Amino acid sequence: MKKLIIGILSVLTLTGCSHFVKPDDPSYAPIYPEHAKEQPPVKGSIYLAGEGLSLYEDIKAHKVGDIITVVLSERTDASKSGNTKLERDSTSTVIDPTILGTMADFGLSKILPVPLKTTDNLNLSTSLNSNTDFEGKGQSNQNNKLTGTITVTVTKVLPNGNLYVRGEKWININQGDEYIRISGVIRTEDITSYNTITSDRIADARIAYSGRGSVTNTNEPGWLTKMVNHWLWPL
Repeated sequence: MKKLIIGILSVLTLTGCSHFVKPDDPSYAPIYPEHAKEQPPVKGSIYLAGEGLSLYEDIKAHKVGDIITVVLSERTDASKSGNTKLERDSTSTVIDPTILGTMADFGLSKILPVPLKTTDNLNLSTSLNSNTDFEGKGQSNQNNKLTGTITVTVTKVLPNGNLYVRGEKWININQGDEYIRISGVIRTEDITSYNTITSDRIADARIAYSGRGSVTNTNEPGWLTKMVNHWLWPL
């Protein structure tokens, strides 16, 4: 009963949370670079420290606040099958023991209320037989594909030069919203000359694509169906 109550509460909680996803989540918010402090020019020069540009500098993202476009190219194909068969037979027999040179024989057939012949006697002989058969089969197939683009912001430069990026995109279409969220670590060497990177080059990637609204709600089972299909359901 306790598991059932926990299952109902957890299903209701998860069902409710899935419909309250909102934009501007702090976990995916961009970090804007701070404005460089104004410094007086070096005496006798018009050069300002922090305002110069390298002659060989490209447009690739490399510092906090820079943006980079992620090309989503996620595709997974998984297939799994299993076949298990188990058989077991066992037989155990205990013969009449010999006690002080005499076979055990009780001669209680007429006293005990059991349907025995008058010539039968109760003894200690025992015979056990057991058979166990088990056969199981399972198969699972799953295919996923996600394509598109999303532009994210560099929020942290790691000590080894790698960049931590994150961002989200919200699109309002007719009766609902669709959103993409992504975060992870990238190498500057993997960034192309167009300032793009494919999603399969992101380490520790977290990619979410979903939506909210009437269209999304009609494609989801109700809370009662989710509760019955929950693993804590006793049936």
